[in-house]
Amino acid sequence: MDQEIKRVLESREKVVWQGKINRKALTFGLIIGLVIVFIIGGIFIGIGSFSYNSNGIEKTGNGVLIGIIVLIIGLFIVLWNYFSSIVTEYAITKKRVLIKTGIIGTDFKSIYFDQIQEVLVDVGLIGKIFKVGTIKLDTGKTNTYSTGGAKVKGVRVGGRVKTKVMYTYLRHIDKPYDVYKMVQSSLSS
Repeated sequence: MDQEIKRVLESREKVVWQGKINRKALTFGLIIGLVIVFIIGGIFIGIGSFSYNSNGIEKTGNGVLIGIIVLIIGLFIVLWNYFSSIVTEYAITKKRVLIKTGIIGTDFKSIYFDQIQEVLVDVGLIGKIFKVGTIKLDTGKTNTYSTGGAKVKGVRVGGRVKTKVMYTYLRHIDKPYDVYKMVQSSLSS
């Protein structure tokens, strides 16, 4: 068992499952991300300079500069996501779900079973290929936002208000249906 996870357990609390993001799925995501960044950056670098029209004024853009910026920012984002995912670990006890994250420091998130309203399993294309899945935990958190509409005299009119469930994810874990059953049985006991 991970020593850092062991440190945050309450007395007599036992880990019944522990896992990490599947390394094959994680590496596949890294490769796809890098390919996309290099293609987009390469297109701009290959174009060189380009012309565009802005408010009737002919302007010139520097494709090489844009390509380099895309490469730098894209590489940073892709690599940051990869390394932050490598250090992510999950644990399930008889009381809660623990999520350990953090590249520089160690961060923990605890979700006690009485907070969980719904548990879902998501197995997409990557899940089918690498035999992994994502567990989605609904703790009742939502994000409300408005869409569309126009401002008339400082007031937005005609838009719609939407609400989105904010799930907590256990991403790309091995044997997701077994973990799902474990969480479900803990919720019902």
